[in-house]
Amino acid sequence: MNVPVGAREAAVVAAIDPVRLAGEVVELCAIPSLTGDEAGIQRLVARWMRDAGLAVDEVAADPLAVAADPDFPGSEVERTELPVVIGRFGRSGSRRVLLVGHVDVVPVGNEAPWRTRPFEPTVAEGRLYARGAVDMKGGVVAALAAARAVVEAGGPLAGEVLFVSVPSEEDGGQGMLAAIRAGATGGAAVITEPSGSISSRPTPARSRSASACPGGPPMPRCAARASRRSMSSR
Repeated sequence: MNVPVGAREAAVVAAIDPVRLAGEVVELCAIPSLTGDEAGIQRLVARWMRDAGLAVDEVAADPLAVAADPDFPGSEVERTELPVVIGRFGRSGSRRVLLVGHVDVVPVGNEAPWRTRPFEPTVAEGRLYARGAVDMKGGVVAALAAARAVVEAGGPLAGEVLFVSVPSEEDGGQGMLAAIRAGATGGAAVITEPSGSISSRPTPARSRSASACPGGPPMPRCAARASRRSMSSR
């Protein structure tokens, strides 16, 4: 089915640079951002957000304060830092769309079955092989590319878009809880995360959460009550 595309939508699509997007995925995948060691990759994501024209908040969440929260999901990794990056653009004080992605990856384990080195991204026959390529550095870069394209296309937005990059998704989702505590979800109309887990606090009745694993449809659910769901697609 062909869906009519307006001039502005066409300008946004045209602003997507596939070569730049592919290069950014490779660059992120080369960083061994194992859960608990995400500070370096978060600094890079924050710089890319600023370069894209987003207003950026780098939140140095206190792991002990987050762990004391009643909604703390638990953790197996001892932490001294919990870095969250929040980028925003559009009209503040109005409805929000919230895009969330995580930058941490699980340990490599036995490298013997790997055909390529986990943190040496390899492109072969149009496919990228690296730890975290799907889960979910590709999703983080896709969200960034979409936000950058909307900003470059120009024109006013009816609301505000927040792009939040979180750590510690692979360890229960305390990075998302830290983002919630920082106010990233207040008044959000939609919460999306292409892979992993979402933690949500009570939000206005008009809000909802959506979560989807790669290859599967979104699963909407009411966010009128606190909830937490974890889905793995490794």
